[in-house]
Amino acid sequence: MKKIIFTCDFLYNSERQYFNTLSWIHKVFYPIINDVVENVNFSFGKICNNGIEFSRNEFFRLAGKNNLEESYNIYDVTAFNQEQINYLKQFFDVDTIVIGIELYRPLCDLLTSFGCKVIDLAFHSYKLFDDLALGFATNDIDVHNKILKYQIPKEKFYYYANYWKIFMQCNNMVDDKDLEDNSVLFVGQTLKDKSVAKDGKFLNVTDYTEKLKELSENYSAVYYLPHPYMRRNRQIVYNYIKESPYIKLIKNRSTYGLLSSDKISKVVGISTSVLYEAQYFNKEIEYLYQPLFNIDVPFEEYPYVSIFEDYWNPKFWADILAPICDVKSNAKDVNHFKGSSNKLRNIRDLYWGYAQLDPIKRQPNLQDSVKNLYFDFMALISK
Repeated sequence: MKKIIFTCDFLYNSERQYFNTLSWIHKVFYPIINDVVENVNFSFGKICNNGIEFSRNEFFRLAGKNNLEESYNIYDVTAFNQEQINYLKQFFDVDTIVIGIELYRPLCDLLTSFGCKVIDLAFHSYKLFDDLALGFATNDIDVHNKILKYQIPKEKFYYYANYWKIFMQCNNMVDDKDLEDNSVLFVGQTLKDKSVAKDGKFLNVTDYTEKLKELSENYSAVYYLPHPYMRRNRQIVYNYIKESPYIKLIKNRSTYGLLSSDKISKVVGISTSVLYEAQYFNKEIEYLYQPLFNIDVPFEEYPYVSIFEDYWNPKFWADILAPICDVKSNAKDVNHFKGSSNKLRNIRDLYWGYAQLDPIKRQPNLQDSVKNLYFDFMALISK
C-alpha cells in the first residue's frame, strides 16, 4: 500500500518546528487529497516504518553531530556517510509519496534515489495576486506534465504588477522624492534564512562589498532596504553600511512603492523573492547568490510550477496524483473558494509586503471605526 508523508525539510527543521510553523499547509489540503485517493496511508510529520520512528537526532549522531538547532540546521547531503544513508533508507522506498513544504533540493534528489515520489509545495515568490500562489515541484515527469495544465499564464504576472504600480502611483504611495535617478536597490533578507545558506554559513550584504562598490560606480546611487523582520545581529549590517559611503540605508519604505518608482533602474539581492517580482515591474535584476526557487523552467531544472486557486479543487489533486497512486474516478471538479480573496493568506497572516496594498491591512483601525460608528448610530436611534 502507498503511504503519503506530509513533511517539511525534516533534517533542517525539527518535528516540533514543523508542527509549530508549517504543518497547517498540509492540514488545509489533506481533506481534499483524502477525498480523491484510494489505498493510501497518511502520516503528518512523523516518519515511521514497522513501528520505528525516524529520529533527526539519531540521524546526525551517526555523523558525530549533536546539539542540533530546532531550525536553521545547515547540512550537506554530499557529506552523509553510509550509516546515515542506510538509516534514512529504512523510512523511504518506492511506495512512499512525500508531499513536502519547501524541501531542500539535494534532499529531494536523495529521496529520488531511494525510489520515492516527491511533490513539494512552496510559497510562491510572487505575492501580488488576490491570494497566495503556490509553487508545485515534483521528481516525476508524468506528475509534472499534469501540473503544467494548471500553470499560471505569464501575462497574469505582468498585468497584476502593472495594476499595482498604477495603484500606488495614483494613491501617493511611491515615496521616492529623496532618491536619485538611475539608482540601484539592494533588498536585504533576514540574517538566518535557508535560502542564503552556503558552505556552512548564512550570507549577508557584507559578503558582497566589492560588488556594491562596482554598482556604485555605474549607477547614481545604491540603496539598501533592510528586511522588516531583521532583528538578530542586524548591527553587523548597519555598521557596514554606516562605514561605506557608496551605499545608503533607507528604512520604513514600501517595497512595492520602491519597485513602482521610475528612479530605481536595477534591483539586486542575495536570493530574495522580491527580485522575481521586480522583473514584472520592468526592473533589471541580479541575484548575487541564486534564486529562491527555479520557477516555470524545464523539468530538468527541478522547477516549481506556478499554481493559483486550483489547489482548492479536488479534481486538480486527483489529476496530479493519478500517475503515482490510485485515485477515484469521480473526483469533483469544483472550487468553492474560486474568486475569494486571501483564504490561504489569512490562516497564518502571510501578507509580507502585500500588507502595504491590502485595503484592510492598510487600515488596521477600519474595523474598530466601523464598530464605533455602529454603536454611535444605535445610541442615536435609541434616544
